[in-house]
Amino acid sequence: MQLHHFDVLPSHCPHATCIIRFARPVSAATHRAILERLAAAAAVELGDDELGDEDTAFIVAPWLPRAQQAHGAAVEHVQALAAEGADAAWLYAVGTTIDALAAAEAQQEQGDDDDDDDDDDDDAAGDDDDDDDDFAEVGDDDEGPAGEGESHWRHGPPPGQHEVPFALEGYPEILEEFDWEDFGLAVKLAGERVPGEERVLGAMHGVWIASYIDRRAEEAPLRHTAVTWDATSRAASIWVDRFCPPASVRQMVEHLIWIAARIHELVPLAHARFAGASMDQKYAALGEDPPPAFVLAGNPLRAQVEADEAAAEAWMTSQTLWTKRELAAMLVELGTDLDPDDPEQGARAAARFDRATALDPDNDDARSYAMVALVRSGRVDAALARARASTEPTMRGYTFGLVTEHAPARLRDAIELLDAATLDGIAEEKVGEIIASVGAHAPDRLLEVLERVPRNAAMVAHLYNASFKVDDQPLRLHLLELVMDLPAPDADAGPHRAAYTFAFNNACVLAHAMKQYPRAAAIADRAQVYAEENPYIFHGAACAYAAIGELDKAMYQVERAVARDYDHLDKLEQDSDLGELLRWPRFVELFANHRAKLAAAEPVRETDSAGFAQTVLGSDRPVLVDFTASWCGPCKRQAPILDKLARSADGRFRIVKVDIDACPDLASRYDATSVPTLVVFHHGREITRTVGLSQPAELLQLLAEASDA
Repeated sequence: MQLHHFDVLPSHCPHATCIIRFARPVSAATHRAILERLAAAAAVELGDDELGDEDTAFIVAPWLPRAQQAHGAAVEHVQALAAEGADAAWLYAVGTTIDALAAAEAQQEQGDDDDDDDDDDDDAAGDDDDDDDDFAEVGDDDEGPAGEGESHWRHGPPPGQHEVPFALEGYPEILEEFDWEDFGLAVKLAGERVPGEERVLGAMHGVWIASYIDRRAEEAPLRHTAVTWDATSRAASIWVDRFCPPASVRQMVEHLIWIAARIHELVPLAHARFAGASMDQKYAALGEDPPPAFVLAGNPLRAQVEADEAAAEAWMTSQTLWTKRELAAMLVELGTDLDPDDPEQGARAAARFDRATALDPDNDDARSYAMVALVRSGRVDAALARARASTEPTMRGYTFGLVTEHAPARLRDAIELLDAATLDGIAEEKVGEIIASVGAHAPDRLLEVLERVPRNAAMVAHLYNASFKVDDQPLRLHLLELVMDLPAPDADAGPHRAAYTFAFNNACVLAHAMKQYPRAAAIADRAQVYAEENPYIFHGAACAYAAIGELDKAMYQVERAVARDYDHLDKLEQDSDLGELLRWPRFVELFANHRAKLAAAEPVRETDSAGFAQTVLGSDRPVLVDFTASWCGPCKRQAPILDKLARSADGRFRIVKVDIDACPDLASRYDATSVPTLVVFHHGREITRTVGLSQPAELLQLLAEASDA
């Protein structure tokens, strides 16, 4: 039995993995029994995740011993497995880790130095590049991923190499093109399939990433990391995202090459390339019910095509290593290298996409890109012929969109693609995108296209959004009025309901801007039923009524806007479109009283652990406490909602803010583990709470419950 790398491990080694290979696969029961024996001998750590239910030629487990005597005894237990068919074993150890604490100290010192420099020389501050997260210019041995500073390792940098005995794409280019948000290596296995080979990839991923984890640090220098295994193609993506350890790009890249070379010792690799994982690959690795993954671990067809395109076809025909799906994906990559706007290159690209479709009829990219190449290279008739022959609504709609954007003069010939079956078969969002494209590129055809659009509430938000792409004012107003004529979405329909109410407001404002004042007033009349939901309507309606001389109706809209604490009362008070209404004593007095009320209102107060008892628990009014944090995005959106709510309190309740980082004792006492957490107190006790971004109506209901308690 061959043993590899079984040197005694240093005591500081944080992670080691033992991989044992068997000449013939062992059953799941034998696998379990061997691991249990090794664990009983304190050779490996036994975890449920190490136990599979299928035959395997590889047994993988974390290695435990560090002391020489225990290590030697454990090795003997591994050697004894030769009697059960084991023919080789490897021990891969992580001999170093990132020193996150030293890196943080160095960063702090650098910051202090920068502050000192700023104090000494004000002129230099303007010359400094303050984009500390710029990863565009990296690759120097002396630079970390942020492009400055030194690498920090606890026991020297990890092993690395730059030459491997298999094809490797993307090196050394990756040193200049390194993307900290999506970094990884895709690998293609060679030789006969071996049961359990995917275990090797998972184990070596652990060896790789363990080098970058300093367990003393509060956070890991990454967001997600995993191996995505494509069992059909026998390919895998070994990836990490948001990867920002204090190490140089060269160290990170060549360490991953070293990891790939170690994988090659265990399961031979045919090809590899540097590539970040796609979202599909990430979902496949991280999801609880993952979809099948596809990984393309290289494109050897590129070299074949560059040498002799005719010979490349023969190479594809003779392939046994690469599947038809992989070959199709290679052709798609080669097709996208060509310029679709050039007639000659566009024709070559379309031919490659068509060949890819022949190899893999399920490759949606190949068929879509073929349409792109045909339309943009001027072969619109060929594209339309394909689309007419297609029974797929998405392809027909996609082709119509391409013609709209790149050959709008041919839209008359393409409009038949938008039949009822096509529009019913594509997502409402895509229909909205088609309308937006027609409005932007072929506005003279917009009315004809709009006649075909389904009239249902699910179209509201998408048609409303499309209106912003239409520059022609009459057409935009027509589109907004079409939205107004759709069935009203339910109050809980989220963006559709909001878009519906804003369509009334925007149509009113637009008609007023077009000086079609009676039309604007008619729209304002229709909008009144939604004005309480959307106070912007009060403003637009007031201007519309003022324009036709109905000042009493305009004043009523202003009064309702003030009562609802409309966000732009300052603009409303000075809007010249209100005409003589601005000089009405009733108007002037209304805003004077409003300002006086704001001046008397109690703003949102901040408190800490020392003041909580008096400010919150000792209050005779209901108190809404916002447990918040400065780094929390939803908290920042919650703040103006609370400010507005406080202005309307009129002494009925109080709103208080607690920073959970400054007051961890309060956060713990009141179980505010998520932010924002909003808790209502009354007479010193908690009445109710809600977690997450909350709207005024919900918070007022909670406060009402407290008043009744």
